[in-house]
Amino acid sequence: MPAADNLGEIPMWKGFVAQLDEAKWRYGRPRKPGEPRGETWRCLGDFEQGPWIYVIERPAGLEVRPHSHDQDEVVFILDGGLHHAGRWCGPGTMLSFPRRVPYGFTVGPDGVQWLMVRTGASHDENLDDWQDHLGRSLEEYVRERRPALRRSV
Repeated sequence: MPAADNLGEIPMWKGFVAQLDEAKWRYGRPRKPGEPRGETWRCLGDFEQGPWIYVIERPAGLEVRPHSHDQDEVVFILDGGLHHAGRWCGPGTMLSFPRRVPYGFTVGPDGVQWLMVRTGASHDENLDDWQDHLGRSLEEYVRERRPALRRSV
């Protein structure tokens, strides 16, 4: 039975224990020795209900334009790095992105591998949703999202 909050009625968390190499492939394929990083997404936990953790690799130089999500997100850089908000974020860096607050980044010259942690359900997110933010400016993103952003505040 899932753990419940102090009211004893609402399931709040589905615990799990896993090694990184147990993550299920959702996109991409394993890298061959010496091959540069590509776009790969592997998932630990319960993607549909939460909590879930993505093990993500992104290729060198990728620019991810400002975007937001419906959940708070914590990222831990494992290898490589990225530039965010004027700062280099290498291995061991933790980033926290509040829900509905736009953020973007540029992947460094060696690509990046990180863990992304979310505690809630995926709300039917899929790869198309995540690709929507690539190649757009902050102004374009805000203009497109303005009605939804107003409703969520």
